[in-house]
Amino acid sequence: MLYTVMKDGAALKELKTLTAAKKLADAEGAEVYAEGECVYRPATTAPGDEGATPTVEEPPTEKAGAEAVAYRLTHLMNMRSAPSMEAQKVGVLPAGTVVQVKAVENDWLHLTDGTFILYQGGTFAEKAD
Repeated sequence: MLYTVMKDGAALKELKTLTAAKKLADAEGAEVYAEGECVYRPATTAPGDEGATPTVEEPPTEKAGAEAVAYRLTHLMNMRSAPSMEAQKVGVLPAGTVVQVKAVENDWLHLTDGTFILYQGGTFAEKAD
């Protein structure tokens, strides 16, 4: 398994071990993704708490009962394992395909199956009726 260290929607590096990925994420203030899911966020301190014991941020959780939104692809698109052009391609979907989206994150559609498709504010997909 590869671990992708991401910062501001861009992949910094892919690493083979979670330990190495965590170390880089801590140094860069980045997150670690594996198979399209965030598996680590670095410890943070509240403003003004310099020197305090850091707390670990928990990944955001989906709202109970939140429903996926259908989007129709307007172009042939690559599915990726993380929200980055450098992330591993895990499939290809033709234009016209309707996908189920659980979130739009930094110009990427996060599909309910855990994969990502580039969105760029509607350039490559539109909400399906």
